[in-house]
Amino acid sequence: MDRKSRTSRLASLEESNEEASLWKEICTSLVKLETIQREAGNVITNINKAAQTSGFLDNGIPSGLYQRLKDCYRDGITLSSSEIKTINDIIEKVSVLIALRDASEYNGIDGKRKKRKHDSMEEKSTVNGSPSTTCTSTTPSATHTPSNKKVAASQPNQKDTRNDEWILARVLQFHADKNKYRVEDVDRDEFGHTQRYMLSPRQVIPIPDNMDNQPEYPSGRHVLALYPGTTCFYKAIVMTPPSKNKDINASGTYKVQFEDDNNEIKYASPNHVLETPNASK
Repeated sequence: MDRKSRTSRLASLEESNEEASLWKEICTSLVKLETIQREAGNVITNINKAAQTSGFLDNGIPSGLYQRLKDCYRDGITLSSSEIKTINDIIEKVSVLIALRDASEYNGIDGKRKKRKHDSMEEKSTVNGSPSTTCTSTTPSATHTPSNKKVAASQPNQKDTRNDEWILARVLQFHADKNKYRVEDVDRDEFGHTQRYMLSPRQVIPIPDNMDNQPEYPSGRHVLALYPGTTCFYKAIVMTPPSKNKDINASGTYKVQFEDDNNEIKYASPNHVLETPNASK
Protein backbone atom coordinates (compact mmCIF):
# COMPACT_ATOMS: atom_id res chain seq x y z
CA MET A 1 0.00 0.00 0.00
CA ASP A 2 1.35 3.37 -1.02
CA ARG A 3 0.67 5.68 1.90
CA LYS A 4 0.95 9.40 1.24
CA SER A 5 2.15 11.39 4.24
CA ARG A 6 2.77 15.11 4.32
CA THR A 7 6.41 15.72 5.23
CA SER A 8 7.79 18.97 6.56
CA ARG A 9 9.80 21.25 4.34
CA LEU A 10 12.99 22.09 6.18
CA ALA A 11 15.42 21.69 3.27
CA SER A 12 15.21 25.29 2.11
CA LEU A 13 14.01 28.72 3.22
CA GLU A 14 10.97 28.34 1.01
CA GLU A 15 10.14 24.98 2.57
CA SER A 16 10.42 26.35 6.12
CA ASN A 17 7.69 28.96 5.61
CA GLU A 18 5.05 26.66 7.04
CA GLU A 19 6.90 26.02 10.29
CA ALA A 20 7.93 29.68 10.60
CA SER A 21 4.34 30.83 10.15
CA LEU A 22 3.07 28.37 12.75
CA TRP A 23 5.84 29.35 15.19
CA LYS A 24 4.86 33.00 14.77
CA GLU A 25 1.27 32.11 15.65
CA ILE A 26 2.50 30.25 18.75
CA CYS A 27 4.57 33.24 19.88
CA THR A 28 1.60 35.55 19.37
CA SER A 29 -0.58 33.22 21.45
CA LEU A 30 2.06 33.10 24.19
CA VAL A 31 2.09 36.90 24.39
CA LYS A 32 -1.71 36.84 24.59
CA LEU A 33 -1.52 34.24 27.37
CA GLU A 34 0.95 36.36 29.32
CA THR A 35 -1.39 39.35 29.06
CA ILE A 36 -4.35 37.30 30.25
CA GLN A 37 -2.41 35.95 33.21
CA ARG A 38 -1.21 39.43 34.15
CA GLU A 39 -4.78 40.75 34.07
CA ALA A 40 -5.93 37.76 36.12
CA GLY A 41 -3.25 38.54 38.70
CA ASN A 42 -4.55 42.10 38.99
CA VAL A 43 -8.09 40.80 39.49
CA ILE A 44 -6.94 38.48 42.28
CA THR A 45 -5.12 41.37 43.95
CA ASN A 46 -8.28 43.52 43.82
CA ILE A 47 -10.36 40.67 45.26
CA ASN A 48 -7.93 40.23 48.15
CA LYS A 49 -7.90 43.96 48.90
CA ALA A 50 -11.69 44.11 48.88
CA ALA A 51 -11.90 41.04 51.11
CA GLN A 52 -9.45 42.57 53.59
CA THR A 53 -11.44 45.81 53.65
CA SER A 54 -14.69 43.97 54.33
CA GLY A 55 -13.07 42.22 57.28
CA PHE A 56 -12.75 45.52 59.16
CA LEU A 57 -16.42 46.45 58.69
CA ASP A 58 -18.83 45.79 61.55
CA ASN A 59 -22.07 46.44 59.69
CA GLY A 60 -21.59 44.05 56.78
CA ILE A 61 -20.41 44.75 53.27
CA PRO A 62 -21.65 48.00 51.67
CA SER A 63 -23.47 47.62 48.35
CA GLY A 64 -20.66 49.39 46.49
CA LEU A 65 -18.00 47.03 47.83
CA TYR A 66 -20.26 44.05 47.20
CA GLN A 67 -20.74 45.09 43.57
CA ARG A 68 -17.00 45.59 43.15
CA LEU A 69 -16.32 42.10 44.47
CA LYS A 70 -19.00 40.69 42.20
CA ASP A 71 -17.45 42.39 39.16
CA CYS A 72 -14.00 41.14 40.11
CA TYR A 73 -15.18 37.55 40.39
CA ARG A 74 -16.99 37.84 37.05
CA ASP A 75 -13.83 39.19 35.41
CA GLY A 76 -11.82 36.39 37.00
CA ILE A 77 -14.12 33.73 35.56
CA THR A 78 -13.96 35.32 32.10
CA LEU A 79 -10.17 35.53 32.20
CA SER A 80 -9.89 31.92 33.41
CA SER A 81 -12.00 30.70 30.50
CA SER A 82 -9.93 32.75 28.08
CA GLU A 83 -6.72 31.38 29.62
CA ILE A 84 -7.87 27.77 29.20
CA LYS A 85 -8.89 28.38 25.59
CA THR A 86 -5.56 30.06 24.78
CA ILE A 87 -3.53 27.30 26.44
CA ASN A 88 -5.41 24.60 24.49
CA ASP A 89 -4.82 26.55 21.29
CA ILE A 90 -1.08 26.77 22.01
CA ILE A 91 -0.87 23.05 22.83
CA GLU A 92 -2.63 22.18 19.56
CA LYS A 93 -0.35 24.41 17.50
CA VAL A 94 2.77 23.05 19.18
CA SER A 95 1.57 19.50 18.46
CA VAL A 96 1.13 20.32 14.79
CA LEU A 97 4.52 22.06 14.66
CA ILE A 98 6.23 19.05 16.21
CA ALA A 99 4.54 16.75 13.72
CA LEU A 100 5.62 18.90 10.79
CA ARG A 101 9.21 19.21 11.97
CA ASP A 102 9.54 15.53 12.84
CA ALA A 103 8.20 14.64 9.41
CA SER A 104 11.56 15.58 7.87
CA GLU A 105 13.10 12.56 9.60
CA TYR A 106 10.48 10.23 8.18
CA ASN A 107 10.98 11.73 4.73
CA GLY A 108 14.39 10.07 4.65
CA ILE A 109 13.76 7.06 6.87
CA ASP A 110 10.33 5.88 5.75
CA GLY A 111 10.47 6.26 2.00
CA LYS A 112 7.24 4.47 1.25
CA ARG A 113 5.17 7.22 2.85
CA LYS A 114 5.22 9.93 0.23
CA LYS A 115 3.83 13.41 0.50
CA ARG A 116 0.09 13.61 0.03
CA LYS A 117 -0.71 15.17 -3.32
CA HIS A 118 -2.65 18.41 -3.44
CA ASP A 119 -4.99 18.35 -6.42
CA SER A 120 -5.71 22.05 -6.21
CA MET A 121 -5.20 25.11 -4.03
CA GLU A 122 -8.87 26.02 -4.02
CA GLU A 123 -11.76 24.79 -1.96
CA LYS A 124 -13.26 21.58 -3.31
CA SER A 125 -16.63 20.00 -3.02
CA THR A 126 -19.52 18.87 -5.14
CA VAL A 127 -23.08 19.62 -4.22
CA ASN A 128 -25.59 18.19 -6.73
CA GLY A 129 -22.80 17.92 -9.26
CA SER A 130 -21.62 21.52 -9.05
CA PRO A 131 -18.63 23.04 -7.25
CA SER A 132 -19.25 24.54 -3.84
CA THR A 133 -17.27 26.30 -1.14
CA THR A 134 -18.50 24.57 1.99
CA CYS A 135 -17.13 21.85 4.36
CA THR A 136 -17.65 18.78 6.60
CA SER A 137 -18.79 17.60 9.97
CA THR A 138 -18.78 14.63 12.26
CA THR A 139 -22.28 13.20 12.35
CA PRO A 140 -25.54 14.64 11.06
CA SER A 141 -26.72 16.07 14.34
CA ALA A 142 -28.16 19.21 15.87
CA THR A 143 -24.94 19.49 17.83
CA HIS A 144 -22.29 20.44 15.30
CA THR A 145 -18.55 20.69 15.67
CA PRO A 146 -17.57 24.31 16.50
CA SER A 147 -15.27 26.54 14.47
CA ASN A 148 -11.49 26.21 15.05
CA LYS A 149 -12.01 22.66 16.30
CA LYS A 150 -9.36 20.21 15.10
CA VAL A 151 -10.73 17.19 13.27
CA ALA A 152 -9.69 14.19 11.23
CA ALA A 153 -11.17 14.73 7.78
CA SER A 154 -11.67 12.24 4.99
CA GLN A 155 -10.37 13.63 1.70
CA PRO A 156 -13.15 14.67 -0.71
CA ASN A 157 -11.97 12.30 -3.45
CA GLN A 158 -12.46 9.35 -1.11
CA LYS A 159 -16.09 8.30 -1.50
CA ASP A 160 -15.70 5.46 0.98
CA THR A 161 -15.22 6.93 4.47
CA ARG A 162 -13.72 3.61 5.53
CA ASN A 163 -10.68 4.44 3.40
CA ASP A 164 -7.46 4.26 5.39
CA GLU A 165 -6.26 7.88 5.06
CA TRP A 166 -7.67 10.92 6.84
CA ILE A 167 -6.02 14.31 7.20
CA LEU A 168 -5.61 16.65 10.17
CA ALA A 169 -7.82 19.68 9.54
CA ARG A 170 -9.49 22.62 11.26
CA VAL A 171 -13.20 23.48 11.11
CA LEU A 172 -13.75 26.94 9.65
CA GLN A 173 -17.53 27.08 9.59
CA PHE A 174 -20.64 24.94 9.80
CA HIS A 175 -23.25 25.57 7.11
CA ALA A 176 -26.51 24.55 8.75
CA ASP A 177 -28.54 24.98 5.55
CA LYS A 178 -26.45 22.31 3.82
CA ASN A 179 -25.47 20.35 6.93
CA LYS A 180 -21.87 20.63 5.81
CA TYR A 181 -18.60 21.89 7.22
CA ARG A 182 -15.99 24.04 5.58
CA VAL A 183 -12.64 22.75 6.82
CA GLU A 184 -9.02 23.74 6.25
CA ASP A 185 -6.11 21.35 5.90
CA VAL A 186 -3.47 22.17 8.53
CA ASP A 187 -0.74 21.32 6.02
CA ARG A 188 0.45 23.84 3.44
CA ASP A 189 1.64 23.25 -0.10
CA GLU A 190 4.98 24.38 -1.50
CA PHE A 191 3.54 27.87 -2.06
CA GLY A 192 2.40 28.25 1.52
CA HIS A 193 -1.29 27.79 0.68
CA THR A 194 -3.76 25.61 2.56
CA GLN A 195 -6.58 23.65 0.97
CA ARG A 196 -10.17 24.05 2.03
CA TYR A 197 -12.94 21.53 1.55
CA MET A 198 -16.68 21.12 1.89
CA LEU A 199 -17.40 17.83 3.64
CA SER A 200 -20.42 15.94 4.90
CA PRO A 201 -20.73 15.15 8.63
CA ARG A 202 -19.67 11.54 8.17
CA GLN A 203 -16.36 12.73 6.67
CA VAL A 204 -15.29 14.47 9.88
CA ILE A 205 -14.19 13.03 13.22
CA PRO A 206 -13.69 15.57 16.05
CA ILE A 207 -10.40 15.40 17.93
CA PRO A 208 -11.09 15.55 21.68
CA ASP A 209 -9.62 18.45 23.67
CA ASN A 210 -10.03 16.79 27.04
CA MET A 211 -9.37 13.07 27.48
CA ASP A 212 -10.89 12.85 30.98
CA ASN A 213 -14.28 11.74 29.67
CA GLN A 214 -12.99 9.76 26.70
CA PRO A 215 -13.00 5.95 26.78
CA GLU A 216 -9.70 4.11 26.57
CA TYR A 217 -9.46 1.73 23.64
CA PRO A 218 -8.38 -1.77 24.68
CA SER A 219 -5.70 -3.89 23.06
CA GLY A 220 -6.85 -5.30 19.73
CA ARG A 221 -9.23 -2.44 18.93
CA HIS A 222 -9.13 -1.11 15.37
CA VAL A 223 -8.70 2.68 15.36
CA LEU A 224 -7.59 5.64 13.28
CA ALA A 225 -4.30 7.06 14.56
CA LEU A 226 -2.05 9.95 13.58
CA TYR A 227 1.08 8.49 12.02
CA PRO A 228 4.21 9.88 13.75
CA GLY A 229 5.83 12.74 11.89
CA THR A 230 2.87 13.33 9.59
CA THR A 231 -0.50 15.07 9.55
CA CYS A 232 -2.34 11.98 8.31
CA PHE A 233 -4.45 9.43 10.15
CA TYR A 234 -4.30 5.77 9.16
CA LYS A 235 -5.95 2.55 10.27
CA ALA A 236 -4.14 0.91 13.15
CA ILE A 237 -4.58 -1.67 15.88
CA VAL A 238 -4.12 -0.83 19.55
CA MET A 239 -1.35 -2.98 20.98
CA THR A 240 -1.17 -1.37 24.43
CA PRO A 241 -3.50 1.31 25.88
CA PRO A 242 -2.05 4.24 27.89
CA SER A 243 -2.98 2.76 31.27
CA LYS A 244 -0.87 -0.32 30.55
CA ASN A 245 2.01 1.38 28.76
CA LYS A 246 5.03 0.93 31.03
CA ASP A 247 7.57 2.57 28.71
CA ILE A 248 9.26 5.32 30.73
CA ASN A 249 9.81 7.58 27.72
CA ALA A 250 6.30 7.12 26.31
CA SER A 251 4.01 6.81 29.32
CA GLY A 252 0.45 7.96 28.78
CA THR A 253 0.50 7.11 25.06
CA TYR A 254 -0.93 4.32 22.97
CA LYS A 255 1.25 1.66 21.41
CA VAL A 256 -0.24 1.02 17.98
CA GLN A 257 0.56 -1.01 14.91
CA PHE A 258 -0.38 0.57 11.58
CA GLU A 259 -1.61 -1.55 8.70
CA ASP A 260 1.04 -2.51 6.15
CA ASP A 261 3.83 -1.02 8.25
CA ASN A 262 6.15 -4.02 8.65
CA ASN A 263 4.62 -4.87 12.04
CA GLU A 264 6.42 -1.91 13.62
CA ILE A 265 5.16 -0.51 16.91
CA LYS A 266 4.54 3.24 16.98
CA TYR A 267 3.38 5.59 19.72
CA ALA A 268 0.33 7.85 19.44
CA SER A 269 -1.04 10.55 21.71
CA PRO A 270 -4.47 9.60 23.19
CA ASN A 271 -6.25 12.54 21.55
CA HIS A 272 -4.87 11.42 18.18
CA VAL A 273 -6.31 7.91 18.46
CA LEU A 274 -9.88 7.95 17.15
CA GLU A 275 -12.73 5.54 16.64
CA THR A 276 -12.92 4.17 13.10
CA PRO A 277 -15.81 5.51 10.99
CA ASN A 278 -18.99 3.47 11.01
CA ALA A 279 -19.65 1.75 7.71
CA SER A 280 -23.36 2.35 8.11
CA LYS A 281 -23.02 6.13 8.16
